[in-house]
Amino acid sequence: MFYKLFCFLFLLNFFATLSIQAKEENLPEWKNLFLQMQEEEKQYLESFFKTMFVNSEGGFVLFGSKPICVEGIFSNVNNRISWLGARNHRRSVDLKLGFQVWDKYFSNIKSNKLVICCKNKPHSTYLNWIHLVFINPKKITDVVSKNLSLFRYILGPKLTASSFLNYIIDKEQDIPLDYTLSGILLGFGLENSLHFRRLELIESSKIQCREQAPLKSKFMRLHIEDPYQGIYLGFDKEIEKELNPSFSYKNLAEEYKFLLNGKKSSLQFNSKIPLFAIYDLNEETIHLIENYIHDQKKIENLLSESNFLEKTLELIFE
Repeated sequence: MFYKLFCFLFLLNFFATLSIQAKEENLPEWKNLFLQMQEEEKQYLESFFKTMFVNSEGGFVLFGSKPICVEGIFSNVNNRISWLGARNHRRSVDLKLGFQVWDKYFSNIKSNKLVICCKNKPHSTYLNWIHLVFINPKKITDVVSKNLSLFRYILGPKLTASSFLNYIIDKEQDIPLDYTLSGILLGFGLENSLHFRRLELIESSKIQCREQAPLKSKFMRLHIEDPYQGIYLGFDKEIEKELNPSFSYKNLAEEYKFLLNGKKSSLQFNSKIPLFAIYDLNEETIHLIENYIHDQKKIENLLSESNFLEKTLELIFE
């Protein structure tokens, strides 16, 4: 009797084990890896995604309304001793630790919704920062294809949407520092990006905020009220260029006033969507705003999930 009971229990345990193994074999790859993670690793990865969804715009990238978003991780915290323990430092730590977990478990699993790339070195212009990039492969391919002539004009005639995607996810490559293209890639729209870039060019050329005494402020010389109240914005990261007024403007001051006074903020339409300057409320811009508002609701719903991390991974990979 004891022998029969032993055999019965042995077989029961054997088939139960087989059943569990079969279920695990049928699980998607990401789920199996998720089950292998330590609790501390799950906490790091959850903080990573919440930082990117709450304090950045990674959620809009995941849901497809935004092609990319870029955040910075300190490359050398000793250059910013005063930031130790501050919000920017905590954020940088959350992103670095979370990406290490992502890279360990999930970076080799293909996703059509989200690719996360952390560059291997500081940006050649912004030496204190390593760029962390959230990329929606489908969205960025669509946006580059739609504006391919402009991308080819700036980056070369052989560029394709797929070759640009491969470039942007290459850990060794800097993000291109053309601010018109950056605006398009960040989901601000073509016309808005063109107008705002012109504003930046005029500021870097003629009315940069940094002045050497005893020179009179360039804003004063051009009879323009300083919109930045003397705050230096870092335009000397670019090579200063001599500009002529655009077509239909008598001088740069007139053009600058038009660009400065003509812009609206996306936050006027909804305070929770990405911030960008609006110059032309055309069909593209209206569509952008509607998509951002729609995806913001999805982000809020995702953040309220009790199994937030698991649900996020499911959205990325399924």
